[in-house]
Amino acid sequence: MTIHGHTKSVAVKIIVVAFRPFRIPTSAKMPADEGVEVKQSRLPGAGKGLFARAAFSPGDIVVSVDRPLVTELEVERMLDTCAWCCQRAAADPIERKMAAAMGIPHGFTEVKSCTGCRRVAYCSRGCQTKAWKREHKYECKVISIEDRPPLPPGVRAAIKILGRLKADPDHAFADARKIMSLWPAGDPDGLAEISRLNQKKYEDFQVLGHAAWLYSGKPQAEGLDLQTISRKIVSNTMHNAIPLSSVFDGVPLGIAIDPLISSANHSCDPNAVLVLNQPRHEMRALRKIKAGEEIFLSYIEATNPSHVRQAQLKDSYLFTCKCATCQNGVNVKTDRFFGRFEDMGSEYRKIADKLVSRHESKLSKFLGPGGDDEGAKRIAAIEAEAYDVLETGQAGIDETREAIKLCVGSGLWSWTRQPVPLLCRQLATQYLHASRVYEAFRIGVKLHCEILPALYPQEFYTDRVLNAWSVSTLINVLCGDAHEELYQELAKGGVQLRVLYFGFLFYLHEHTPRAFRPDSSFAKVTDHTYTQIMAGVTYSEEELKEKVQAAWPALEALANNVTVSSF
Repeated sequence: MTIHGHTKSVAVKIIVVAFRPFRIPTSAKMPADEGVEVKQSRLPGAGKGLFARAAFSPGDIVVSVDRPLVTELEVERMLDTCAWCCQRAAADPIERKMAAAMGIPHGFTEVKSCTGCRRVAYCSRGCQTKAWKREHKYECKVISIEDRPPLPPGVRAAIKILGRLKADPDHAFADARKIMSLWPAGDPDGLAEISRLNQKKYEDFQVLGHAAWLYSGKPQAEGLDLQTISRKIVSNTMHNAIPLSSVFDGVPLGIAIDPLISSANHSCDPNAVLVLNQPRHEMRALRKIKAGEEIFLSYIEATNPSHVRQAQLKDSYLFTCKCATCQNGVNVKTDRFFGRFEDMGSEYRKIADKLVSRHESKLSKFLGPGGDDEGAKRIAAIEAEAYDVLETGQAGIDETREAIKLCVGSGLWSWTRQPVPLLCRQLATQYLHASRVYEAFRIGVKLHCEILPALYPQEFYTDRVLNAWSVSTLINVLCGDAHEELYQELAKGGVQLRVLYFGFLFYLHEHTPRAFRPDSSFAKVTDHTYTQIMAGVTYSEEELKEKVQAAWPALEALANNVTVSSF
């Protein structure tokens, strides 16, 4: 837990699938801040936190904001992603064709660049108009200068806020003050602590904040020190940013900051999760939350081993988490190995020895409790290699497969111990981009039946709902004429794809309303699909569910047969 009000929802993946009329919970009808309040956290040494003013049930909307105060795309996404709603348009022809065939939005979304700056793009006239009125008019000329290098997201965020302060200081200062109230700039000693803990980060904040003020034309506003405000806004934006990623494939899109959402503290056992309904942001309850209870999000992937979580939090947010999960350390399931190093085969021992030399500078990050003996170092080296493949963004299918084989094949990792689940999700996405539908389907089934339920007990958890939709669309593709031979082969083995499709359809029908809003454009598409399909079948829903139940063991067997030797 931390005093830093930064919110991160790892791999925020968005899909809205609603198949029936949805009664919005009472809490969902509240304004963004009616059901919650920001006040002093009860955590030892913590600052402010987000608290429930009302009781929430699992799946309830705890906080909802139409759009974060500021949203900024990564430089490489500025011309293929809508700067207002963050809907990505696939640029690669193969990816675009495949996505369109599966009904994934980035397969048919079109974006057009702003005619003024040619640096940002929008998917519709409506998004462009909203963006211009609220923020883009303050940055358009600043970023349009031809020889000016692309500005990082934190700087662009400050430029927009400075523009609003100059144009309407009385009104805009309220929003700026909310951002500046966050840690570190909102704490009298916050920036000094940043300087003590990470001098380079502190200097970056100062330099980029000053740059934003310079690029904005050194703006002035009566009674306001905009130069100092710029530094504070950049500091707090970069430290409290909510990472945004593509709905279906996890491609990093950019960052957002919102004073209300960013007030939530961190726990490795969160009671809420952040969901992006482009561009709306929501916090959903993962379990019952009592009135007066503090609301926690996880800034990092909470299913990572404790030493990995602590290293990530220390590197990115400069604190050591002391939540109950972290206090238990290796006694929790995220840290338990499937086997012992002593039982590792000679082949994997040799590989591990080579990796010790390759990752010598990183071993300390992956050395969990248990010392620094040779066995521990070899385990740490394997883990460092696997996380490298996961985090570099440069790995291909072969590298991802080999990383999974290295972990599971060593006998130390189960399929549900990180980073194997994250690698499986990465591999499924890579297969999908390569139009290798059956391979993506097999990994998706493994995730649905064995891996994700062990990580996320809530069936409405966003990753589980998203994966179920992905598998259902892959089944739909496999039922087409192009895959007739494979379809028949699977049928001979008892895998009845057309029947199993309904199993995933019913799963989405039941669990999506507690995960995502039903009023998005994608929800309308999926609702139409459900209605159309159910209208075309002669069986009742009860009869179809009986057929699904009878066919399901064959799917579970297929998931079980996905092994490191069958990749």
